[in-house]
Amino acid sequence: MGTRRRPHGSRPGRAGPSRRRAGIGPVAALSLLALVGAGLTSCADRADEFVQRDGREFTVDGEPFRFVGFNLYDAAASDRYSCRPASRIPPEDLQAQFRWLHDEAGVTVIRFWAYQTYTASGRDFSAVDAVLAAARATGIRVIPVLEDGPGDCSTGEPGVPLSEADQGAWFTQGYREPYGSARLSFREYAEVMARHYRDEPTIVAWMLVNEAETTARDERGRSVLVSFAGDVAGLVHSVDPNHLVTLGTQGNGAPGASGADLREVYNQSDLDFVEVHDWARYGSDTEAMPGAGSDGTLPAVDSSTCRSRTAPVACSFAIAEELGKPIVVGEAGISADDAGGRGRRAELLRAKAEAAFAAGASGYLVWHYSTAETDGYDVVRADRDPLFDVTARLARGFAGE
Repeated sequence: MGTRRRPHGSRPGRAGPSRRRAGIGPVAALSLLALVGAGLTSCADRADEFVQRDGREFTVDGEPFRFVGFNLYDAAASDRYSCRPASRIPPEDLQAQFRWLHDEAGVTVIRFWAYQTYTASGRDFSAVDAVLAAARATGIRVIPVLEDGPGDCSTGEPGVPLSEADQGAWFTQGYREPYGSARLSFREYAEVMARHYRDEPTIVAWMLVNEAETTARDERGRSVLVSFAGDVAGLVHSVDPNHLVTLGTQGNGAPGASGADLREVYNQSDLDFVEVHDWARYGSDTEAMPGAGSDGTLPAVDSSTCRSRTAPVACSFAIAEELGKPIVVGEAGISADDAGGRGRRAELLRAKAEAAFAAGASGYLVWHYSTAETDGYDVVRADRDPLFDVTARLARGFAGE
């Protein structure tokens, strides 16, 4: 069940006028053909490095790919821009941090912000390049996120969510125009980023928005996220056939992207997998799978619970199964202020991650890795946080150890 999406291994050529040049004989022509053939073989071989989708699974080179990791949202911080300077990791230290996360904590995927603030609206890719270089050198892959639903760290007024931007019309018209200090519209920026990095296999997928949500409905009564996601995801795929694409949603009761709305949003061919978040605001810190039965059984997709626009996270898993698509928990966080709290958090998130994978999750990303304590949700290496042992054990389980 589900559509198999495989990347195209070569960049399409650019049409242009034909020119006959003197001095190119049969031997030279054969040599040129050999070089072209070698280049095509190289591209085809490299295509196996990209993460692909096969029904409800991710694969790499034909083998199942499941992952565990962390959010490190300010990974692309630079001297030009940092969302949270207090915990910024200097670019020269990024590779060492990624190496430790991979080797000691089992991390294989990092999710981070790649908004227009980080790239000077697509004019300076150096900060994102540094993240990719560190990931590539350490065996980690990344999920860049291109815009922020809650309105933080982006080009609009801080704290004003996209659902309220442009008088509530950002997801229908505003994304086609530059927002705040942005030079490009979001639609243009998504195309620029996808085109620029189309040949980079370190990228797992493009996530269009962090926590896209809105109460706005279209003339057919659907969440406007349906047409927004379909439009931008289709554009991204048209310029980047190598990478997977998802919208980026909390689910679990978030407006416009839960229950029946979540199903309608992700029931589009250009969206390759479902993303949900597991926060107490729309769920529970203490329940392993909010909305599931005591034995982990998922509710029926056609139940009143899962049709509701306030459907719990278990319904998102049931919907992903029904759609035949992978599902990823992109954020799961619990506050902890001391050693006892960190131990409790590790056990709660262990149970949540195990329940998610048992229900078919392809990936689980904890919120979030940091080098400094700031708001209680940081998972800090210097604290010897037991969560690192949890992620390492999960990773060893994927490897069959």
